[in-house]
Amino acid sequence: MTNKVRDAFDHIQANKNLKESTKKFLSGKRRKRRWDVYSLAFQRIFAVVCMVLVAAAGIKGYSWVQTPVSYVSIDINPSIELELNRFDKVVTVTAYNEEAEEILNGLSLKGRKYTDALQVIVDSKGMQNYLTEDSELYITVAADSDYKCKIEAGVEHYCGHIGHNAKSIRADVELVSEAHSKGLSLGKYYAYLQLMQYDDSVTVDHCKEMSISEIHGLIDEHQHDGKHGNHSKNQDAAESSHCDAEMPADGKKHHHKNHRDRKP
Repeated sequence: MTNKVRDAFDHIQANKNLKESTKKFLSGKRRKRRWDVYSLAFQRIFAVVCMVLVAAAGIKGYSWVQTPVSYVSIDINPSIELELNRFDKVVTVTAYNEEAEEILNGLSLKGRKYTDALQVIVDSKGMQNYLTEDSELYITVAADSDYKCKIEAGVEHYCGHIGHNAKSIRADVELVSEAHSKGLSLGKYYAYLQLMQYDDSVTVDHCKEMSISEIHGLIDEHQHDGKHGNHSKNQDAAESSHCDAEMPADGKKHHHKNHRDRKP
């Protein structure tokens, strides 16, 4: 192309300076056009890179917000579990039996603060059927170390004001994955582990069929029997010790004479 331009100018009869200035002008135009093409390509690449970075940041941010760090299990007969993010907002709601599914039907809990979600569940029409005078509502909480104290204190405070024989229980966050793998809520699985300490014949399937109150009732019976058994053993040991103290070394009982029977 350059040679063609040069040859064309060689045949033009014009002032030498005019020819040179025209050549420079056309050469500059070509360089400018080439730079404009490069600049446009660079702008497009830069825009694509920015879009990718923004999308990656958005995905990472969304994942960070949606990652659960705390777990709140509501068990009475229905078993419901809330997973909370770093801002104590509900990100996941799980029903662990049919009764819980019926209660959650129509309830909007995601995005709510956990205390608001708890109140919505307790006040729901479906839950009212289970909140009798004799019922016990167990709310079990587990959280990562950075959020443990805050969430535990919040649930304990809530249970103190909600009524319905509500009890706050603390569990290790490591138990959450174990509970889910067994198909149990955190609260019910924690109760199952407690019962297992007294009766290792109890299975997960047994606990699935029982209400949380029934499980804790069995735990209380074992604890009561254990205390009673220890008391009886201690009492028997004391009586045995008392008898041994009165038994002479030869193993035979001797009747001691009192002072009136002694001769002077």
